[in-house]
Amino acid sequence: MDSQNKPEVAKFFNDRAKDWNSNIRPKNYEIARKMLNKLGVGKGDTVLDIAAGTGILWSFLKERGLKRYVAIDISDKMVEQFVDLYPCADVRCLNFETDVILETQFDYVIIFNSIPHFDNLGSVFRNAYENLNSGGKFSISHSTTREELKEHHRKIGYTTENDPIPSNETLYLLSKEYGFKNIIIENSEYFFFSGIK
Repeated sequence: MDSQNKPEVAKFFNDRAKDWNSNIRPKNYEIARKMLNKLGVGKGDTVLDIAAGTGILWSFLKERGLKRYVAIDISDKMVEQFVDLYPCADVRCLNFETDVILETQFDYVIIFNSIPHFDNLGSVFRNAYENLNSGGKFSISHSTTREELKEHHRKIGYTTENDPIPSNETLYLLSKEYGFKNIIIENSEYFFFSGIK
């Protein structure tokens, strides 16, 4: 797979963008809200939403009085759907596995329900670090546990070289390499990782 452009990933999501929202499970919204509450995202904060899809996080964040919100997705069709739903949102078509340095830094960089689609985790962690304010939080969350996601992938015949959700060891190593502290990893009701710059 071309790790720079990732045309297969973009095509996969482009092909599904039109019907994406009708296939989102209610549980995903519930977990998204819980995750944002756990992180403490609130009034006056700035958020960079990575692999934002059609805006599941923005559906909650738009009511929280953020100072700034930017969404990124690799799929131009997902970006179109997002903007159709939320015309005032700042949504950009970018690949977060290439060098991405935005014009300002953020209090939170969040990846929700999309970590299985990233191959170059080093680039993801580096970009997260570079786009965070000092003391800012980087979070990777998924609406299922590691085990549930593996089982789901097995049932649908989806296989990858990497674990769908990185192991604790991988997350700790990447956090150390890229300078994140105060690591939290939970895998009970849903998967949650956070680290502080």
